[in-house]
Amino acid sequence: MAALVTEANGRTVERDLAPFAAGPIVAIGAALVALLMAFAGRYGYHRDELYFLAAGRHLAWGYPDQPPFVPLVARLLGPAHSVAVLRIPAALAAAAITVVGGLSARELGAGRAAQIFTAATLAVGAVVVGSGHTLSAATLGFLTWALLVWLVLRILRTGEERLWLVVGVVAGIGLLDTDLVLFLMAGIAVGALVSGPRKILLSPFLWIGGGIAALMWSPYLLWQASHGWPQLAVSRSIAAGHSGSSTPRWLVVPEQLVLLSPWLAAVWVTGLIRLFRDHALRWARCIGVAYVFLAVVFVATAERPTTWPACTPCSSPPAPSRRCGGCDRAVRQCVARC
Repeated sequence: MAALVTEANGRTVERDLAPFAAGPIVAIGAALVALLMAFAGRYGYHRDELYFLAAGRHLAWGYPDQPPFVPLVARLLGPAHSVAVLRIPAALAAAAITVVGGLSARELGAGRAAQIFTAATLAVGAVVVGSGHTLSAATLGFLTWALLVWLVLRILRTGEERLWLVVGVVAGIGLLDTDLVLFLMAGIAVGALVSGPRKILLSPFLWIGGGIAALMWSPYLLWQASHGWPQLAVSRSIAAGHSGSSTPRWLVVPEQLVLLSPWLAAVWVTGLIRLFRDHALRWARCIGVAYVFLAVVFVATAERPTTWPACTPCSSPPAPSRRCGGCDRAVRQCVARC
């Protein structure tokens, strides 16, 4: 396998990718699942979980404040009458995020050590551990964002356009969990227009994948339309500060620095800067532009930054891809000091 590297003269060449550090990364994910499940039953249901259980008893293609995926999951697991069982999908999703983060790091050319470091930073990140502890749209949405960013990186690196069909299916499932997936895809499209490669927007497979996602999302849109678009009213109310989950506009971006961990912020910030400055990663720069686009949109709309990837009505940046951009440098510095 080879990684794309853009040299200073603008010429793009291929270099071998390091092997995927499957064993250690899967072990990290498994340890996170074990930790989350060990504490899953230590206290009762979160209020949102009770809402999902109630909504799941009245299955529909939509609800006033969200799509139907999480209530459906609650409906399937509710008969167990166990808070720990209800939280299994969240724990598994959190673990999967660490694995996908390692895969994204590899696509960007990270070695085994940096891949493991990426997975480890995700596994100890407050937003991953916290959202993996209760059933919510946030954790499942975070996983969707991580998967989509990894798939897009792989398409950009390999030129395998048929993967847009997989992107469409993943996005379609994600849109039935949270509308915010649409923002990510829009951000990537803007990133491609601004920094390239623009040719991906001409791929017929991209448009077919978009059609698949739209078709999968359409029952929810029809439900919203037939009920007067209540989701928009809920989002406006939260943005106006009429909710305990509301966030002031000025806090949207600064809060990103603590969602993972203040101690790890330097890693993903370094990765974000590297996407803009490193010629070797110019082929993936649209991901960095997507982050800037999302920051502007969420500040303008006063959305809530829980993880540009998940819950309603806001979320956190495509962190795994940005974070791994800084991991190789962090690992090298740590080794040099030891």
